[in-house]
Amino acid sequence: MSTLPTFKVGNCSCGCNGKDVAGRKVGKNFYCMDSYRAMKTKQYTQKANQNSKVRSLGNKQVSEGNYFEAERQALVNDLDFCFSRVVRMTASDKNGYCDCYTCGTKKHWSMQQCGHFIKRANTELRWDFRNARVQCKNCNENQDGNMEVYEKRLNEEHEGLPNQLREIATTPYKHSREELKILLIDLRAKLRTVETKFNPQK
Repeated sequence: MSTLPTFKVGNCSCGCNGKDVAGRKVGKNFYCMDSYRAMKTKQYTQKANQNSKVRSLGNKQVSEGNYFEAERQALVNDLDFCFSRVVRMTASDKNGYCDCYTCGTKKHWSMQQCGHFIKRANTELRWDFRNARVQCKNCNENQDGNMEVYEKRLNEEHEGLPNQLREIATTPYKHSREELKILLIDLRAKLRTVETKFNPQK
């Protein structure tokens, strides 16, 4: 089963004059990724609760900087959780079973893992569906991703994709907290959609 798309190619309508660029379509408008991020960040910021208070970790009062870092880590954890479930559940049949992308081992999605072609340390691709497939524990952990087979299959699926992902990975990018929150909103929506495959009455 194919993974969920994360981008399209078109001409940006935001005024940046981008032609044939990767981006997303919102309504009748097409936005390049930079414009899309800026738009979503602005939307979220307008809706965000401006009265958030600095919390404490345990019984110790923490500085604003430490609180924001703790909040960032919590967002990353939630994103990893949702993203992994979407990847594994999307690839599953109606009974919840899916094959390892690199060796073919079939197990229930809850017993499989989410394997990344470009490792998760690269946050630009950490939650990109082009960069993740279902893998068994042996391939993902014991064989460090079984990269030779992984690359071959990616290239068969979409010629040039491995090199495209490597090129993206050369430019470090750190999401803002607002961007992480927007990504989490999007992933939770995708997860709810995917879960209806197993819970059609909901």
